[in-house]
Amino acid sequence: MAQEPAVAASPAVARIQRFLPLPLLRGVGAAISRRRAASRNEAQATLAEGRRARLTRTELALGSFGLLVLLPAVATLLYLTFVAAPQFRSEARLVVRGNLETVSNASASPAANGIPQVANTQEARVVVDYLRSRAMVDALQEQLDLKRIFGISDRDPVFALSPEASTEDLVTYWNRQVSVSLEQMSGVIKVQVYAFSPQSAALLAAAVVRQAEQVTNDLTARNRSDRVVEAEAEERAAFTELAVVRTALEAFRNSQGTLDPTKSASDAFAVISKLRDQRSALNTDLNAARARLDEDSPVVRALKERLRSLDEKIAALDGSLLGDAASTGSSGNLVAGAELEASRRLAEQRLKQAEAELIEARTDRGRQQVYILAFMAPTLPHEKAFPTPPLQAGAVFAILFAAWAVVALYVASVYARTR
Repeated sequence: MAQEPAVAASPAVARIQRFLPLPLLRGVGAAISRRRAASRNEAQATLAEGRRARLTRTELALGSFGLLVLLPAVATLLYLTFVAAPQFRSEARLVVRGNLETVSNASASPAANGIPQVANTQEARVVVDYLRSRAMVDALQEQLDLKRIFGISDRDPVFALSPEASTEDLVTYWNRQVSVSLEQMSGVIKVQVYAFSPQSAALLAAAVVRQAEQVTNDLTARNRSDRVVEAEAEERAAFTELAVVRTALEAFRNSQGTLDPTKSASDAFAVISKLRDQRSALNTDLNAARARLDEDSPVVRALKERLRSLDEKIAALDGSLLGDAASTGSSGNLVAGAELEASRRLAEQRLKQAEAELIEARTDRGRQQVYILAFMAPTLPHEKAFPTPPLQAGAVFAILFAAWAVVALYVASVYARTR
């Protein structure tokens, strides 16, 4: 028979044992022992349950890390290594030259106003926007069939263009595969084209440069054509005005019977001046003859007759120049002729200026005022530029790990507050 465990007796228990019987004392000791054992078992169960709970949270964290971070990173690495089609990059750099204005006033020096003289990149911005636009994609689609070049979805369903892609999808894909950037200070346009073969990348880059040249030429031709139209209209108006003035001048000359009214009037004034000089000399002779002879003498009568003839000639010439009540006279005709002559000269000057402007406009139309200078021609790549599996997979891992860590810390903080 096993010996029953003895109950450890404290001084208080020893004093009690003196007054209690032995069977009762043994029952009390057994009850105390059972309670202590139950307490120990409950503490051990609580500790085991806590350990199981901690193990469950650790397994959940590791499982979520593997599922949300490690598995996508490994899948990305495997896809980029064994499935993704290599992409090659062709690069070209160009600049828009020609009709460039300055930001500050051209008449003022940079030192005077404190503003540096820099080139206006408005034409370059127009070219960059066009290279990103749907018009650019439509033009290249007609020339090169972009859907055929980018449509290799049977080899790479993720990075290739879908065969059912719409025009809007093609424009979005074009802006993903073609990078066009503009350096504000230098005005240099940088073009990078990604394609699934070196030849396709170089071909697309050359097509981009060609379309950039075409759009600049169209801008120049449109501006120059407007100027030519205006110059031609001005030339026609000046020619019509000159024809009207010449017709009026010709009619005036026919009515006056002279080609140059000014010269005719000048000749008439010269004749009148000579006749007046002769009359003055004849009047002097007449006065001298009257002092020596009678009024009825033949000499005096001859001098009087010559003087009367000179007076009639002078009066006739004056009448032709000054006119009378019924006619304008040569002086009025002289003013009218001078006005017509001045109008003719002004019309001829206007026509001359219009013709010079038309010649200059036509010359400018034939010459490029804005043009593209491709100082770095499209390159033919020899090595792939995408993908680089370790780099892209590492980037995916870093992004997913950062997101997972934020969520995990948040969940842990919530659990710590609610526990």
